[in-house]
Amino acid sequence: MTDLEKNNQNYFPALTGVRAIAAYMVFFHHFNPFSKQVYGNTLHNFFNEMYVGVTVFFVLSGFLIGYRYIDSKHFSFKNYLVNRIARIYPMYFLLTIFTFIVFYFSTDDHSLFSIKVFLLNITFLRGFFLDFVFTGISQGWSLTVEEMFYFSAPVLFILIRKHKYNLVLLPVLILLSGFVLVNIFSQKHISGLFDSNLFMLNYTFFGRCAEFFIGIALALFYKQNRERIKTTYATYTGVTVILICLFALSYLKGDFKYGVMDLYGILVNNLLLPFFGIAFLFWGLLTEKTFVQKILGSRLFVLLGKSSYIFYLIHLGVIEVFISNKITSHFVLIFILINIVSILLFKIIEEPLNKFIRRKLT
Repeated sequence: MTDLEKNNQNYFPALTGVRAIAAYMVFFHHFNPFSKQVYGNTLHNFFNEMYVGVTVFFVLSGFLIGYRYIDSKHFSFKNYLVNRIARIYPMYFLLTIFTFIVFYFSTDDHSLFSIKVFLLNITFLRGFFLDFVFTGISQGWSLTVEEMFYFSAPVLFILIRKHKYNLVLLPVLILLSGFVLVNIFSQKHISGLFDSNLFMLNYTFFGRCAEFFIGIALALFYKQNRERIKTTYATYTGVTVILICLFALSYLKGDFKYGVMDLYGILVNNLLLPFFGIAFLFWGLLTEKTFVQKILGSRLFVLLGKSSYIFYLIHLGVIEVFISNKITSHFVLIFILINIVSILLFKIIEEPLNKFIRRKLT
């Protein structure tokens, strides 16, 4: 951790470390090490629901953006936009191009990777279409959700500053707008544009907005009460609730593939988990001195957290396939190698490129 970071009131080491945990949860979701045949349904289904790492990312984004900008007296939309683009877009752009080049030269059916699909990926628009949401870097669908939040956040903050009840009213209105869009477009069959309520609730900002608003609410609560309210067990309460929600999702799965394919599962993942689990965990990491905070705020986990964005982008896709087919198929070794590649790409490309863009454009 640099001296600048230590003195930066907008920097929270343990929350950087928790990004690594969120990315690893998604990894375990995609590469479940506990097969039904060996470990039974309970353990397999529990790890199958680890996609909730994305929920952690969404709440964290809401908290960090809210904490830094909601009451900023010298807000510059240009600088804000540059910072957000510099954070998300360069590595996504480079890895998406790399992915499509590999796709193009590794298959004879080039129609699968058309200019249309490439443009939908590179502009994040693929996240609105069921037919394209998992193309390219498949897990990158969540970046469409993130970008919608980033672009709408300055307006949302103005409205929240006017009336605090907009913290509740706005996500309700956004969700209702999602239902309206599904009602309009689902009947037109435009490549799965707002295909269904299930798609909207799980894969778009309209359905996932509550997670960001819970993060924003936590940021406001923390700003106003960090010196006044002292807790002792928020960290472990949050961890416990997260585990309970994972078990609940694995139970609600029923005959579906995942718990969030059930309406009650969506309620758990999009509302109960972020409010009673993730927000409590974050509050504990921000205010309590615990073993969990110490570990997540350590130099190792801060580094893993900083490189977690690249880990998230490459843990599933052409780089992972190359490692699995050419180097090792062992689950643990794949996990370690993807972390090493992520750290190298972060140090060599992402961090210098991020700093260069901010220095030149802000």
